[in-house]
Amino acid sequence: MKPALAILTIGVVPVSEILPLLTEHISADQIKHVTLLGNMTREEVLAEYGAVPGEQELHALLADRTIINISRQKIEQALQGILTILDKQDYDVILLMSSQRFTGLTVHNSMLLEPERIIPPLIASIVDGHQLGIILPIPELLSDQHKKWQLLEKPPLFELANPVHGTDDDLIFAGHKLIAGGVDVVVLDCLGYHQKHRDLLQKALDIPVILSNVLLARLTSELLA
Repeated sequence: MKPALAILTIGVVPVSEILPLLTEHISADQIKHVTLLGNMTREEVLAEYGAVPGEQELHALLADRTIINISRQKIEQALQGILTILDKQDYDVILLMSSQRFTGLTVHNSMLLEPERIIPPLIASIVDGHQLGIILPIPELLSDQHKKWQLLEKPPLFELANPVHGTDDDLIFAGHKLIAGGVDVVVLDCLGYHQKHRDLLQKALDIPVILSNVLLARLTSELLA
């Protein structure tokens, strides 16, 4: 059976959450998940990918459920190495499940899907002038948001609610704060948010709630149909 989809993650990402959407069109045996850091200890990650002065940092969730700051340059180089290998293995699509934006990743045979290139323009076309509210897991991500959402007609509002260490009440509180600010569409913009988070918030707020990883999974599944 020809392999169809490779899912590449940096740290720990709930890939199981989107598998039902993907296996509507292909067999689970045609999907391979490769994680760069998911099977490493914190000490191993820091030794191999720790940032030195002058390097940009990015954030990843490890298997011990802690977030680590690591070198963007080293991670990008490692991802490209994995992509080069996967690109030679006849995958139709390689899905990079990461909320980080990279600039130099390339493949020659497969189709590479990068969420940060796809999700912002897609959501901008969906909300079409409505006031968007975005919920993020950690404050460290806020500094990159202006550039990410520059296609929106109105600047989005932001709140924080951590899907790993936070509570349902934290999520609902963040949603109500966004509504108080005039938001009429909410996006859960982190791969750590699950369908249960979206359903909880949708019921509590009674406005549209978009789960970015579901959008990504549905687009991927259409390419595999």
